[in-house]
Amino acid sequence: MLKIKTSDFLRDTILFGITILLMFAANLMTVFGRAETAVDVLFFAVIMMNIAIISSLIVNIRRDFALLIFVGAYNILLLGRVYTSWFGYHHKLLMLLEADDFPKLFQSLQIVALSLFCVYGVYRAVGPFFYRRESAIRTKGIHAAAQNDLNPIIRRISAVVLYISSIPFFYILFTSGLAVLRNGYLSSYTNTASVPSVISRLSMFFVPAFAVFLATLPGKNQMKLPLAVYGAYMLASLLTGRRNTIVTEALMLIAYFVLRDSMLEKEKRVLKKRTVAYGGVFGIAAVYLLQLLALIRAGLNTDRGLGEMLVSFVDSQGASFRVVVQTVNHIDLFNPSTAYWYLFYPFELFVHNNIVTKTLFGLTPIIEVQNTEFVRTTHNFGHALTFMVDPDRYLSGGGFGTSYVAEAYVAYGILGVILVSAMVGIIFRFFSSLLTRSWVTVAFGLLALKNFVYLPRNFAFLWVTEVFNITYICFFVGIYLAALLIAKGTHARSLSHARGGWLTWEEQP
Repeated sequence: MLKIKTSDFLRDTILFGITILLMFAANLMTVFGRAETAVDVLFFAVIMMNIAIISSLIVNIRRDFALLIFVGAYNILLLGRVYTSWFGYHHKLLMLLEADDFPKLFQSLQIVALSLFCVYGVYRAVGPFFYRRESAIRTKGIHAAAQNDLNPIIRRISAVVLYISSIPFFYILFTSGLAVLRNGYLSSYTNTASVPSVISRLSMFFVPAFAVFLATLPGKNQMKLPLAVYGAYMLASLLTGRRNTIVTEALMLIAYFVLRDSMLEKEKRVLKKRTVAYGGVFGIAAVYLLQLLALIRAGLNTDRGLGEMLVSFVDSQGASFRVVVQTVNHIDLFNPSTAYWYLFYPFELFVHNNIVTKTLFGLTPIIEVQNTEFVRTTHNFGHALTFMVDPDRYLSGGGFGTSYVAEAYVAYGILGVILVSAMVGIIFRFFSSLLTRSWVTVAFGLLALKNFVYLPRNFAFLWVTEVFNITYICFFVGIYLAALLIAKGTHARSLSHARGGWLTWEEQP
């Protein structure tokens, strides 16, 4: 039976009550033409809302950890520059946040705040639908996970595929890195490097193979080499100049290990207060190094202190807020009858580039390059918005990027923001009990989690086409069929007790 603690209810009532009152007061001020003051009041409402959300999530930190990561990413990616500008250069808010005037700045901040509020609200509202699985984790622990005799075989096959596919995968990665070192970071957006088709196709199995491997919940010893190979990929991705890969992969792994830790008995858990403290110190060091990479990439001065580097990181990452601001600034330039295409662009990209649908419907492949011809025919919101605001910046390889918040707002207004945010809340509630499901679901979930962490700076539905693509689906089916064939000729139980054999679920260290 679902129970509500009186203390939690009282805390949420007070904190969220203050948030709603501040939001109401801010909107009331706009009615009387006090837009500048309204922005300040709304800013404090956003801070109070974050305090309320984080206070609620910390109570069930292991269950709600995935959403906590999203809230942190959301605040950095969509609100980071708002924080640094408000506290550091309040008198330059309009210029730094690129708003035409205070009413538009207020509207932009309100849209961003509304989205986060809806994500959390729906996350809490759908809790009863996931209560049984979440309760099973608390009561049964590791035994709440789905058991399958094929898991040990699937784990071994996925590990082999991981090692084999890592060769072409690293080849492509280093090729991209060399191109960036030779021609500069921005050139990677205006020019594409050619890679042999065979190598490209083989490399596509690297990421899903690791996801399948993790989905079988391997033991510590089994995980060492695959994790080392994947860690090498994460570090090597920095050679391309892009920081989001290593961050999203790392956050996915952290969320995975927290979910695994929550299924252990309290005395056997690894993630304790001391571990969290060490992780915090490591996180600060990682942020420093990531920002150092960005400064080197841009050819800027790197002689800065720790505090300045951390603020600079938050400010640079928070530049995604300008996607929402510039959307509000130029909303009148979008055609209402076709604006919804921006929201569903990932599906258009998939249909045009997938070999089956492309051949079936006689479609022309979409090659994303930053030039005038492409931007005039694309529904890629990041390309369209950047060119609309600053054509010279776009053609030189720069860009604002995109955000699910801005895409939803352009497509269907405030209703679109609410609906897409509700979808995000439901899926994060699904993540809270992810490891209780079959290995296929867990693998898809881990692949999706990486996309959702980056969603504030990404397409609203890119996760659908990137996760549920034909390559991944065929790969999962192939692994399952291979495991069935191996299981027919080999007795899984006897192998599990043999030296060097696979471990059964109960024998996981």
